[in-house]
Amino acid sequence: MKGSRYLLFVLLAAWFVVCAMAANADPGLRHDPFARPNIEPTPPATAAPGATAASEWKPQLRGVMVAGSSSMVNVDGTIVRVGGQIDGFRLTRVAEHKAVFMKDGVRIELTTDGEKAVDK
Repeated sequence: MKGSRYLLFVLLAAWFVVCAMAANADPGLRHDPFARPNIEPTPPATAAPGATAASEWKPQLRGVMVAGSSSMVNVDGTIVRVGGQIDGFRLTRVAEHKAVFMKDGVRIELTTDGEKAVDK
């Protein structure tokens, strides 16, 4: 009986030591790796005085992401959302392999093939 009490005492003491060590252990991750990052929306670029005219604008449409009202395009390395502007040209529509911009009533359609169509 005395040996079983001693064994019980040793086991309880060991349990308390392990619990104390666990309480002082490294807390691990300090953030949730699956949480979405907080990304500040970038304001659309405003047209500067003397902005580029439609015939002088020579952009390259590098990529298109079609996602309804959240669609985006990559023009010369700049990401533009529908409704956003680049060099004074407002992105009005995105379709597969093309983007439509408007400026001063002029419609400009860019394709990923590098073609540019201007409608007045």
